[in-house]
Amino acid sequence: MSFKDIRDIVDWNIYWLLFMVAEFSLLAALPYGITMSGDALYDLAMAVPTILATQFARSTVIFLIGIFTGLYLGKKVGLKTPVLSSLFEDRRLPSDFKDSFRFSILMGLIISFVIIILDTLVFTRYSESLLIFLTTPPLWQRFLYSFYIGITEEIVLRFFLMTFLVWITWKIKKNSEGKATEIGAWISILLVTLLYSTIYVFLSRETMDPALVMRIAVFNGMSSMVFGWIYWKKGLEYSIISNTTATMMLFVVFGTLFH
Repeated sequence: MSFKDIRDIVDWNIYWLLFMVAEFSLLAALPYGITMSGDALYDLAMAVPTILATQFARSTVIFLIGIFTGLYLGKKVGLKTPVLSSLFEDRRLPSDFKDSFRFSILMGLIISFVIIILDTLVFTRYSESLLIFLTTPPLWQRFLYSFYIGITEEIVLRFFLMTFLVWITWKIKKNSEGKATEIGAWISILLVTLLYSTIYVFLSRETMDPALVMRIAVFNGMSSMVFGWIYWKKGLEYSIISNTTATMMLFVVFGTLFH
Protein backbone atom coordinates (compact mmCIF):
# COMPACT_ATOMS: atom_id res chain seq x y z
CA MET A 1 0.00 0.00 0.00
CA SER A 2 1.43 3.36 -1.07
CA PHE A 3 1.51 6.55 0.99
CA LYS A 4 -1.25 7.97 -1.22
CA ASP A 5 -3.45 4.95 -0.49
CA ILE A 6 -2.96 5.44 3.25
CA ARG A 7 -3.65 9.15 2.93
CA ASP A 8 -6.91 8.51 1.08
CA ILE A 9 -8.32 5.93 3.51
CA VAL A 10 -9.91 8.66 5.64
CA ASP A 11 -9.79 12.45 5.76
CA TRP A 12 -6.89 12.85 8.15
CA ASN A 13 -7.60 16.54 8.71
CA ILE A 14 -10.99 15.62 10.17
CA TYR A 15 -9.46 12.66 12.01
CA TRP A 16 -6.89 14.69 13.91
CA LEU A 17 -9.24 17.58 14.58
CA LEU A 18 -11.83 15.25 16.12
CA PHE A 19 -9.08 13.55 18.10
CA MET A 20 -7.83 16.84 19.53
CA VAL A 21 -11.37 17.91 20.42
CA ALA A 22 -11.94 14.55 22.14
CA GLU A 23 -8.71 14.89 24.11
CA PHE A 24 -9.73 18.38 25.18
CA SER A 25 -13.01 16.97 26.47
CA LEU A 26 -11.09 14.49 28.66
CA LEU A 27 -9.12 17.31 30.25
CA ALA A 28 -12.31 19.31 30.73
CA ALA A 29 -13.88 16.39 32.63
CA LEU A 30 -11.08 15.97 35.18
CA PRO A 31 -12.16 18.58 37.78
CA TYR A 32 -15.77 17.34 37.84
CA GLY A 33 -14.72 13.70 37.94
CA ILE A 34 -12.30 14.24 40.83
CA THR A 35 -14.92 16.18 42.82
CA MET A 36 -17.61 13.54 42.27
CA SER A 37 -15.22 10.70 43.19
CA GLY A 38 -14.47 12.28 46.55
CA ASP A 39 -12.46 10.20 49.00
CA ALA A 40 -13.08 7.02 47.01
CA LEU A 41 -10.44 8.09 44.51
CA TYR A 42 -7.82 8.36 47.25
CA ASP A 43 -8.79 5.04 48.86
CA LEU A 44 -7.67 3.04 45.85
CA ALA A 45 -4.38 1.17 45.92
CA MET A 46 -2.89 3.16 43.03
CA ALA A 47 -1.73 6.78 43.27
CA VAL A 48 -4.23 9.33 41.96
CA PRO A 49 -1.95 10.56 39.11
CA THR A 50 -1.46 6.96 38.02
CA ILE A 51 -5.21 6.32 38.01
CA LEU A 52 -5.91 9.46 36.00
CA ALA A 53 -3.10 8.73 33.54
CA THR A 54 -4.36 5.17 33.03
CA GLN A 55 -7.90 6.34 32.37
CA PHE A 56 -6.65 9.06 30.03
CA ALA A 57 -4.52 6.58 28.07
CA ARG A 58 -7.39 4.11 27.79
CA SER A 59 -9.75 6.80 26.53
CA THR A 60 -7.14 8.02 24.05
CA VAL A 61 -6.85 4.55 22.52
CA ILE A 62 -10.64 4.34 22.24
CA PHE A 63 -10.70 7.73 20.50
CA LEU A 64 -7.96 6.76 18.05
CA ILE A 65 -9.78 3.58 17.06
CA GLY A 66 -13.31 5.02 17.25
CA ILE A 67 -12.68 8.10 15.12
CA PHE A 68 -10.95 6.04 12.44
CA THR A 69 -13.85 3.58 12.46
CA GLY A 70 -16.40 6.38 12.16
CA LEU A 71 -14.63 8.00 9.22
CA TYR A 72 -13.72 4.82 7.37
CA LEU A 73 -16.99 2.92 7.75
CA GLY A 74 -19.19 6.01 7.81
CA LYS A 75 -18.47 6.93 4.21
CA LYS A 76 -19.48 3.42 3.16
CA VAL A 77 -22.86 3.43 4.90
CA GLY A 78 -23.84 7.09 4.54
CA LEU A 79 -23.01 8.39 8.01
CA LYS A 80 -21.02 11.58 7.88
CA THR A 81 -19.38 14.67 9.33
CA PRO A 82 -21.01 17.26 7.02
CA VAL A 83 -19.76 20.43 8.69
CA LEU A 84 -16.09 19.44 8.92
CA SER A 85 -16.14 17.88 5.46
CA SER A 86 -17.56 21.06 3.97
CA LEU A 87 -15.08 23.26 5.81
CA PHE A 88 -12.04 21.25 4.71
CA GLU A 89 -13.20 20.53 1.16
CA ASP A 90 -15.13 23.67 0.18
CA ARG A 91 -13.82 26.15 2.79
CA ARG A 92 -17.37 27.04 3.81
CA LEU A 93 -20.24 25.82 5.97
CA PRO A 94 -22.91 23.53 4.48
CA SER A 95 -25.86 25.32 2.91
CA ASP A 96 -28.24 23.92 5.51
CA PHE A 97 -26.00 24.67 8.49
CA LYS A 98 -28.18 27.36 10.07
CA ASP A 99 -31.35 25.26 9.92
CA SER A 100 -29.61 22.12 11.15
CA PHE A 101 -27.83 24.04 13.90
CA ARG A 102 -31.09 25.54 15.17
CA PHE A 103 -32.78 22.14 14.95
CA SER A 104 -30.00 20.52 17.00
CA ILE A 105 -30.21 23.22 19.67
CA LEU A 106 -34.00 22.87 19.79
CA MET A 107 -33.83 19.09 20.21
CA GLY A 108 -31.30 19.48 23.02
CA LEU A 109 -33.57 21.97 24.77
CA ILE A 110 -36.59 19.68 24.40
CA ILE A 111 -34.70 16.69 25.80
CA SER A 112 -33.51 18.67 28.82
CA PHE A 113 -37.02 19.95 29.57
CA VAL A 114 -38.53 16.47 29.24
CA ILE A 115 -35.93 15.05 31.63
CA ILE A 116 -36.54 17.79 34.19
CA ILE A 117 -40.32 17.36 33.98
CA LEU A 118 -40.12 13.57 34.38
CA ASP A 119 -37.57 13.88 37.16
CA THR A 120 -39.72 16.38 39.08
CA LEU A 121 -43.17 14.90 38.55
CA VAL A 122 -42.42 11.18 38.50
CA PHE A 123 -39.05 10.03 39.79
CA THR A 124 -38.72 12.27 42.87
CA ARG A 125 -41.38 10.06 44.45
CA TYR A 126 -38.76 7.34 44.75
CA SER A 127 -35.52 9.20 45.43
CA GLU A 128 -34.03 12.68 45.65
CA SER A 129 -33.93 14.96 42.63
CA LEU A 130 -31.44 14.09 39.93
CA LEU A 131 -30.17 17.67 39.96
CA ILE A 132 -28.98 17.36 43.56
CA PHE A 133 -26.72 14.48 42.55
CA LEU A 134 -25.47 15.95 39.26
CA THR A 135 -24.85 19.51 40.45
CA THR A 136 -22.77 18.89 43.58
CA PRO A 137 -19.53 20.22 42.01
CA PRO A 138 -19.02 23.97 41.40
CA LEU A 139 -20.56 25.69 38.37
CA TRP A 140 -17.32 25.97 36.40
CA GLN A 141 -16.71 22.23 36.73
CA ARG A 142 -20.22 21.43 35.54
CA PHE A 143 -19.77 23.78 32.60
CA LEU A 144 -16.57 22.05 31.45
CA TYR A 145 -18.02 18.59 32.08
CA SER A 146 -20.93 19.37 29.75
CA PHE A 147 -18.49 19.49 26.83
CA TYR A 148 -17.02 16.16 27.87
CA ILE A 149 -20.44 14.49 27.85
CA GLY A 150 -21.53 16.02 24.56
CA ILE A 151 -18.30 15.27 22.70
CA THR A 152 -17.27 11.93 24.18
CA GLU A 153 -20.68 10.27 24.10
CA GLU A 154 -21.20 11.15 20.47
CA ILE A 155 -17.74 10.10 19.32
CA VAL A 156 -17.77 6.80 21.22
CA LEU A 157 -21.45 5.81 21.13
CA ARG A 158 -22.51 7.22 17.80
CA PHE A 159 -19.45 7.76 15.61
CA PHE A 160 -17.72 4.57 16.74
CA LEU A 161 -20.24 2.04 18.00
CA MET A 162 -23.36 3.01 16.05
CA THR A 163 -21.40 3.37 12.81
CA PHE A 164 -19.90 -0.08 13.31
CA LEU A 165 -23.33 -1.62 13.94
CA VAL A 166 -24.84 0.17 10.94
CA TRP A 167 -21.97 -1.17 8.85
CA ILE A 168 -22.82 -4.72 9.96
CA THR A 169 -26.45 -4.24 8.88
CA TRP A 170 -25.20 -2.65 5.64
CA LYS A 171 -23.16 -5.77 4.90
CA ILE A 172 -26.38 -7.76 5.23
CA LYS A 173 -28.64 -5.45 3.22
CA LYS A 174 -28.22 -2.13 1.40
CA ASN A 175 -30.81 0.31 0.11
CA SER A 176 -31.20 1.28 -3.54
CA GLU A 177 -28.44 3.90 -3.18
CA GLY A 178 -25.97 1.41 -1.75
CA LYS A 179 -26.21 2.85 1.77
CA ALA A 180 -27.59 1.49 5.05
CA THR A 181 -31.32 0.81 5.25
CA GLU A 182 -33.65 2.60 7.67
CA ILE A 183 -34.29 -0.65 9.50
CA GLY A 184 -30.56 -1.21 9.87
CA ALA A 185 -30.08 2.30 11.23
CA TRP A 186 -32.89 1.97 13.76
CA ILE A 187 -31.67 -1.44 14.91
CA SER A 188 -28.24 0.08 15.49
CA ILE A 189 -29.66 3.06 17.37
CA LEU A 190 -31.68 0.73 19.60
CA LEU A 191 -28.73 -1.59 20.26
CA VAL A 192 -26.47 1.30 21.23
CA THR A 193 -29.16 2.64 23.54
CA LEU A 194 -29.71 -0.72 25.25
CA LEU A 195 -25.99 -1.38 25.56
CA TYR A 196 -25.28 2.05 27.01
CA SER A 197 -28.06 1.83 29.60
CA THR A 198 -27.14 -1.74 30.57
CA ILE A 199 -23.45 -0.94 31.05
CA TYR A 200 -24.31 2.16 33.08
CA VAL A 201 -26.57 0.16 35.41
CA PHE A 202 -23.95 -2.58 35.77
CA LEU A 203 -21.09 -0.21 36.60
CA SER A 204 -23.11 1.99 38.98
CA ARG A 205 -25.19 -0.59 40.83
CA GLU A 206 -22.86 -0.78 43.87
CA THR A 207 -21.89 2.89 44.21
CA MET A 208 -25.22 4.70 43.69
CA ASP A 209 -28.79 4.46 44.94
CA PRO A 210 -30.61 1.88 42.74
CA ALA A 211 -33.55 4.21 42.09
CA LEU A 212 -31.17 6.96 40.96
CA VAL A 213 -29.24 4.52 38.76
CA MET A 214 -32.40 3.37 36.99
CA ARG A 215 -33.56 6.95 36.56
CA ILE A 216 -30.32 8.03 34.90
CA ALA A 217 -30.36 4.89 32.75
CA VAL A 218 -33.87 5.72 31.53
CA PHE A 219 -32.92 9.32 30.75
CA ASN A 220 -29.70 8.21 29.03
CA GLY A 221 -31.64 5.70 26.95
CA MET A 222 -34.27 8.24 25.94
CA SER A 223 -31.73 10.85 24.91
CA SER A 224 -29.52 8.26 23.21
CA MET A 225 -32.36 7.39 20.82
CA VAL A 226 -32.76 11.05 19.86
CA PHE A 227 -29.05 11.73 19.46
CA GLY A 228 -28.66 8.56 17.40
CA TRP A 229 -31.44 9.71 15.08
CA ILE A 230 -29.82 13.15 14.72
CA TYR A 231 -26.46 11.56 13.91
CA TRP A 232 -28.11 9.37 11.30
CA LYS A 233 -30.14 12.12 9.66
CA LYS A 234 -27.91 15.16 10.15
CA GLY A 235 -24.37 14.11 11.02
CA LEU A 236 -21.94 13.86 13.92
CA GLU A 237 -21.48 17.58 14.53
CA TYR A 238 -25.20 18.12 15.00
CA SER A 239 -25.57 15.23 17.46
CA ILE A 240 -22.66 16.73 19.43
CA ILE A 241 -24.37 20.14 19.42
CA SER A 242 -27.67 18.64 20.57
CA ASN A 243 -26.08 16.49 23.29
CA THR A 244 -23.97 19.37 24.59
CA THR A 245 -27.01 21.66 24.65
CA ALA A 246 -29.07 19.17 26.67
CA THR A 247 -26.21 18.50 29.09
CA MET A 248 -25.47 22.19 29.51
CA MET A 249 -29.12 22.87 30.33
CA LEU A 250 -29.20 20.10 32.93
CA PHE A 251 -25.81 20.60 34.57
CA VAL A 252 -25.48 24.37 34.30
CA VAL A 253 -28.83 26.13 33.76
CA PHE A 254 -31.30 23.93 35.65
CA GLY A 255 -28.62 22.89 38.09
CA THR A 256 -28.04 26.52 39.03
CA LEU A 257 -31.73 27.48 39.13
CA PHE A 258 -33.05 24.56 41.16
CA HIS A 259 -30.09 23.33 43.18
